[in-house]
Amino acid sequence: MSKGLSTIVIASIVIVIIVVAVIAGILLLTTHKTSVSVTTTTSPVSTTTTSSTSQGVTIYVAGAYLAIFNYLASQFYNETHIPVHVIPGGSFALAAEIAKETPVPANVFVPVAYIQAVELEGSRNPGWAIAFISDQMAIIYSNYTTQNPYWNELYSNYTMAMKTNESKYWFNFFYLLTSGHFSLGISNPSSDPEGLYAYLILQMAGYLYANHNISYFVDRAEPYIKSAPTTADYVPSLKAGTLDFTFSYVSYAVSQHLDYLQLPPWLSFGYYPNETHWYSMFSYTITVNGQNLTIRGNPVYLYITVPLNATNVNASYEFIKFLISHVNELSMFHVIPIYPALLFYNNESQVPQPILQLLNNGELKYAGNFSQV
Repeated sequence: MSKGLSTIVIASIVIVIIVVAVIAGILLLTTHKTSVSVTTTTSPVSTTTTSSTSQGVTIYVAGAYLAIFNYLASQFYNETHIPVHVIPGGSFALAAEIAKETPVPANVFVPVAYIQAVELEGSRNPGWAIAFISDQMAIIYSNYTTQNPYWNELYSNYTMAMKTNESKYWFNFFYLLTSGHFSLGISNPSSDPEGLYAYLILQMAGYLYANHNISYFVDRAEPYIKSAPTTADYVPSLKAGTLDFTFSYVSYAVSQHLDYLQLPPWLSFGYYPNETHWYSMFSYTITVNGQNLTIRGNPVYLYITVPLNATNVNASYEFIKFLISHVNELSMFHVIPIYPALLFYNNESQVPQPILQLLNNGELKYAGNFSQV
């Protein structure tokens, strides 16, 4: 009896050991499987696939248009499941980075205003670019600016200038703007086109309203200018009331919920064909990577291109096709869509086949070589 009971106990213990071993084996297999499994997410900036288009697209974009490209990145990912990583900055500075870094850091480059930014890519200059939206310059301010004791005088002259276009009111407006009574932010023109436009606007105002003296308002403003690499750097100061004005694009002011003083066509660098020649009469010399470059005024275009020797170009072309087909949606950002978009190139042989196909389909229109911008 005792021996039988012992046998039963031993058998039970053996069974328990076997069960524990089986459970441990299952846990071990489960743990091993978890350690090598891939967790997928819905994030548009990460991926686990290895196909040529699904590796993702890195876009270097003019910082004022970050909101637009965050929107496009999200829409593109929803349609294609190709993630997009958007990196903002000053157009000239981004071009310089593309020119000198190896491997090429961006799959797509989106500079604003000056097609020379494409040429500043150096050996990575692809020789082509597409202008797909236009914008215009304005003078940006916040509610705090209106508390400045000189605001009423400034704004009174501005409203009369816009209403009558009399030179005396424009002169008074720019005279007060550059008097030191207001703090004025102008971004570095060698890194950010908005700063370059600001100096051109002051030149034009001097020519028109200060006896053709293009340096008059520039010289007056110079001692009071607060410089920064990009206009985005001024937004916190504007919203905190420590900066009165800066120069930027209308769409950027709207995206940042800031007020702005609209400029007339001959000062705004908007897409006004009758003003294009006038814009080109003014120029400013910038320095990028030790190279001096004289830039002439031209309308505010946003360009898109693919740097030479960039990786994952198939996904880049897919993104450009998507953008062109959705360009009219971008009017919600207070920009003017261009359709068909304008294709600039110096030599047709440099233009990739997917881009030429858009041209042949009528979705792009040839607008000339770079020198015609």
